[in-house]
Amino acid sequence: MTTPLLDVRDLTVTINRDGRPITALDKVSFSVNPGEVLGVVGESGAGKSITGAAIIDLLVPPLKRTGGTISLNGDRLDQLSPKEMRRVRGGKIGFIFQDPMTSLNPVITIGRQLCDAIETHLRLGGNETKRRALDWIARVGLPNPDVQFKRYPHQLSGGMRQRIVIALALCANPSLVIADEPTTALDVSVQAHILQLMRDLHRESEVSMMLITHDLGVIAKMADRVAVLYAGRVAEISPVAELFANPSHPYTRGLIRATPMPTADGGVQLDQIPGAMPGLGAVPPGCAFNPRCSRAQSDCRSVVPPLVTQESSAFSCFHPLERDVA
Repeated sequence: MTTPLLDVRDLTVTINRDGRPITALDKVSFSVNPGEVLGVVGESGAGKSITGAAIIDLLVPPLKRTGGTISLNGDRLDQLSPKEMRRVRGGKIGFIFQDPMTSLNPVITIGRQLCDAIETHLRLGGNETKRRALDWIARVGLPNPDVQFKRYPHQLSGGMRQRIVIALALCANPSLVIADEPTTALDVSVQAHILQLMRDLHRESEVSMMLITHDLGVIAKMADRVAVLYAGRVAEISPVAELFANPSHPYTRGLIRATPMPTADGGVQLDQIPGAMPGLGAVPPGCAFNPRCSRAQSDCRSVVPPLVTQESSAFSCFHPLERDVA
């Protein structure tokens, strides 16, 4: 058995609304193994971004982590002080935001921001710090690193800024990178280049990655395993090929079928999951998916199904889909 690099157990996040705590993440558990890419997928509002922010203690009030444990290489992150956590962010865990302007300071040059990150976490000398910053500008595919080094974020295109954000996430040699919708804010023509860059850098550095996205196409290309979230709970976790071939949870099958697929006659097949994901404070009793599920029975409407492990997969469903037998 591989010892997980990141181990999240029963992570719970609440939001205080009018003096009443409302659960945003409900006992979410998963792991990321060394060198692995774990995809985290689900509709908007599933809790994907909140999960990533909770791991590195960047939740925005009134969101608050209220339960569970988070371990990186066996060390408990949830017990660290804010000062200790600042050393983890960027040093042991890199973060790629979906909007690069969120993580780039608009009044500081690209080179200075890279140098600051390297100096903070690697304690290198001035010349070595600059050399490493220039090297990362080149590694993420930007031409003329010396010129880019002196530029400000507003002087770069969206795709160029996202490449710099990727460099910032990796320049201090973290063991884990959390990428939150890293291509969503980019033009379609740029997205493929960014994904290819992330694949190449992952192979070169063997860094573990937690890739948060709503796009199953990105998951199919990038991930080794997939965690499917629904209404702040884990619906299913499975190796990527098995997930697409043999989903266990009805919600997972719905997500797959809701992805446009070409048909033999040149058309496009696109199914829709009926209804909508419940909002905060409106999650129904029992399985959160039960109002939208054709397989729901009385137990689904009264009891929250536990996460059940079956071979290399796990799912939270009382009436899982029948699996194909090879």
